[in-house]
Amino acid sequence: MLDLLTRAKNAIEVYNSQLRVNSANIANMSNPGYKSIKISFQTLFERLINAGSTAEDGIGGTNPIQMGASVGVSSTWLDFTQGGFTDGGPLDVAIQGSGLFILSPNEGQTLLYTRAGRFRVDGSGNLVTDTGMQVYGYSSGGFAPIQGLTEYNPLLLSFSTDGRLVEYADDTFTTESRDTGFSLALTSFTNLSGLAQAQGNAFAETAASGTPLEYASVGGTYGTISPRRIEQSNVFYSGEIIDSMEAQRAMTGNLTIVRMINDEITNFINRIS
Repeated sequence: MLDLLTRAKNAIEVYNSQLRVNSANIANMSNPGYKSIKISFQTLFERLINAGSTAEDGIGGTNPIQMGASVGVSSTWLDFTQGGFTDGGPLDVAIQGSGLFILSPNEGQTLLYTRAGRFRVDGSGNLVTDTGMQVYGYSSGGFAPIQGLTEYNPLLLSFSTDGRLVEYADDTFTTESRDTGFSLALTSFTNLSGLAQAQGNAFAETAASGTPLEYASVGGTYGTISPRRIEQSNVFYSGEIIDSMEAQRAMTGNLTIVRMINDEITNFINRIS
């Protein structure tokens, strides 16, 4: 009885984890740049009572006698497939490829990475994300924070297709007026799925992701950009709902087993009392 309860308990915890992942993905389906979390399972506590035997002397062999196993979480990972694009503001930008924008929440002490290119110029002339993190790129001095933009009209600042931050003549963004001297920097990771979700729509490196690859300009190894566009989340709503329903059915089945075992134990106690 106790091993049945253990199996049911493990299964309930696992399918609850599945529901938590589905819930998080659905909650963020309208969050630009969000990458859905995936979860996989593995068997636990396999019970093999007899390994079986081969056939010999004209007598058939026997199959293994096994009582199944419980289930556990094998792994979770981030799905970095491309999300769809929608129209954005003048400073918004989307990446077509494997690249990530480079950010810092603390003046360069920590670097984070994002696919959510929703940018703005703050009151100090810094190019920042919608959560206030500094955006990094290239200037004549090399890799640096994109800042000192107070002399430009923020309503006319936008990116060119090659990643340069330019002030345009008007809001059609077809004729360049002044080049700010800054361009976007991109990077990527050997194992993007190993990144960890960090603050806002950003990701942090982990031992699984490895260190960031060499920084590069737009149009190179890590892809191209679409100015004034936003990458949406890659959450597949119907798939998340189906997975949630399957997890709920599995939990219901295991709860039924727990109730049956509880009834058996109660009956046994009543008989001996």
